[in-house]
Amino acid sequence: MTQIGHIVIGVIVIAAAIYLAIFISQRLTARKVAKWLAHKAELAEIPMRDRLVEGRKMSLTGQTLKQFQTLEDRYNKLESAGFNAIDNQANEVLYESQGLNFVKTRREMRTLQDLLANAESTIATVTQGLQDLAELDQAHKEAVKELESKYQALRKTLLSQNFNFGPAVEKLEEILGSLEDDFADFSRLTEEGDHATASGIYETLGMETTQLEERIESIPPLFEVLDQKIPAQLDEIQNSYEAMLAAGFRFVEDISDEIAAIKKDRDQNLDLLAELTLKKVAERNNQLEARIEDLYEILEREGNAQREVLANQENLRAYWHHNKRQNHDLYIELDRLNQDFVFSKDEAGLVRSWDIQLTNVDKQLTQIEKAIKKHDAIYSEMLAPQNEANERLTTIEQEQLEMWQTMQELPNLLKQTRNRVMVLTDKLRQIQRNVERQSLPGVPDSYLSAFYAANDELQRLKQQLALTRVNVDDAQRQLSIVTADMDTLKEKTDKLIEDAAVTERLVRRALDYRNHSEVVQATQQARYFYEKQYEYDRALATLGTVLENFEPGIVDTTIKIYRQEQQALVAGFQERDQ
Repeated sequence: MTQIGHIVIGVIVIAAAIYLAIFISQRLTARKVAKWLAHKAELAEIPMRDRLVEGRKMSLTGQTLKQFQTLEDRYNKLESAGFNAIDNQANEVLYESQGLNFVKTRREMRTLQDLLANAESTIATVTQGLQDLAELDQAHKEAVKELESKYQALRKTLLSQNFNFGPAVEKLEEILGSLEDDFADFSRLTEEGDHATASGIYETLGMETTQLEERIESIPPLFEVLDQKIPAQLDEIQNSYEAMLAAGFRFVEDISDEIAAIKKDRDQNLDLLAELTLKKVAERNNQLEARIEDLYEILEREGNAQREVLANQENLRAYWHHNKRQNHDLYIELDRLNQDFVFSKDEAGLVRSWDIQLTNVDKQLTQIEKAIKKHDAIYSEMLAPQNEANERLTTIEQEQLEMWQTMQELPNLLKQTRNRVMVLTDKLRQIQRNVERQSLPGVPDSYLSAFYAANDELQRLKQQLALTRVNVDDAQRQLSIVTADMDTLKEKTDKLIEDAAVTERLVRRALDYRNHSEVVQATQQARYFYEKQYEYDRALATLGTVLENFEPGIVDTTIKIYRQEQQALVAGFQERDQ
């Protein structure tokens, strides 16, 4: 086939493809246009005209009528021109789809879609607008009925219960009259169908009516407080105050002035109530009630204080007599014991000081009693001096009891001290016998000094206890000193005897090492300390140190054996005594 033939075939194929594309595009466009036209027909069949006729039956006027007319004009334009424009545009799209200008075809299709969307929007807007107007018409008609019923009820409440509102009733009636005037305008506009203008009035009416209802509800309890509760409470307080004054009560606060001030403030609050400044009225009511509560507390405080003061006074006077008798008994007991004992704490001076304090308490109690009799007593101010008197009497009684107990213990303490001295005397003799039984060559001067010092202290204590009048406190202190000295002497004695006995045993043990010169020399040195100087501890240390080189631990072992023997002896003596 020639080249020209191939070209011809190619042109035929391309033409066929183009034709096929145009055919397919035409078919698709025709289907879309048919679908859109069917939707337009559905929109046209909606009974919008019937809805508009129903809307006109609402007898709309003013702004509401203008709103309706705007909706009607919009639909009229759609009905007279809008639907035709959709049909014409559909034809234009079909026409353009016959050619090859696909761009223009798509542009015309978009225009058709926009026209159809505008038609949908118009129908939706008009439908919603008519529905809103119908609902507004119905709402306003219902509002007319509701408000009319409310105003009738409010008017009835103000007429039948005007005594519950006090000075506020005039202002409430004025507000209600103004609302009824506004309601008349709202009702007329609703009847005429001017719902747009009526809506503005209705919003104001609703807000102000609610406010009036709230006021009518909240005013009676506020007025009741001012008209009933506060006057009744003030009368009660005034009567109680006068009765208490007649009964002899006195007060720090000026109750009458405060009652007058509260009455004045209450009258001012009634003026505020008349102006319907209810928040401020409520705040001031609370303040007035708090002040009244303070007055009640003052009266209650003085009433309670009187009962407490009178009871305290009786108890304190009895307490005072008790302390006075007890002080007298202490004087007598001191005088009796003074024959046998010497007192070092100025007990008599203490009893005299308590007597002076009791005199002062008596003056304080007498002053309170005189104030009560003369009706000059502010009872709440008397509690503090009564508490002070009670604390003073309590302190005096405690100190009296301590002295009384001490004095009652004196004979027994003296007896115990004398018995203890006998025991210490036996102990000193025992210590002396223990030393003598050891047959020691002598004792150190330091030990002798301790022995004689303990003996001298013991003798002085005996002499003190042998006096006609004994100072038991001094004797007790001296006994403590002698006891401590005796314990120290006992420890020194035990140590002295132990050192001597252990040294003797070590000397005998040293005989086993007499062939060792150092042992012999140490033994001689120990004997010198033992027999000539009486320094038994030094003798033990001298010999023990050398023997430790031959028998490590010999000193501790010897001491241990000695102590065990002594414990056995003591145990034996105890069994024999039992």
